[in-house]
Amino acid sequence: MNLLRKITDGVTDERIYRRIGWMYVSFFLLYVSVTVLSYYLLPEGILRGKHPIISRLQFSPHVWVSTLQIFGYNLIPTTLIIACNLLAQQSRLVKERFVPIGYTAFWGLTILFAVITGSWSFGVATAAPPLHYRLVGMFDILHRSGLLEFSAYLLAAVVSFKFTLWYSDRKTIIASRKDGERSN
Repeated sequence: MNLLRKITDGVTDERIYRRIGWMYVSFFLLYVSVTVLSYYLLPEGILRGKHPIISRLQFSPHVWVSTLQIFGYNLIPTTLIIACNLLAQQSRLVKERFVPIGYTAFWGLTILFAVITGSWSFGVATAAPPLHYRLVGMFDILHRSGLLEFSAYLLAAVVSFKFTLWYSDRKTIIASRKDGERSN
């Protein structure tokens, strides 16, 4: 529980570099643990073709057009994270801290990606590699975009941390930016 408190303190710190560092810590801890669990507990390919949007995507055969399509698709979660950061909820672990909801959206995307990686449920069916390759393969940014995409989502969440307008105690809005600056 002490680690979760440290992460909560870190991701809500006033200094942006501490927030970035602690968000990466939370990302990797969540990604690795959920990937390992889904590798051992879920059948291979359980989510393949289940995503209602991704399963219907048709990419252009032209590189530049498909690049713009992928960029546009990645703007959806980025915009969601930034918009969700307008509201922050009181932390259950550290009562004096408020965690932006965009962080929760980021962690939710991390869990989904980890389950897809652990169960090898990517859209293109290929032979499933061993667990260690799935974990280390994330760092192969020349052939895989997962780490770059999640770094962009993470940075969007951390930078938009200061955009929070409303603070909630998980039931009602208890403060807003116009009431005065709220410090976490």
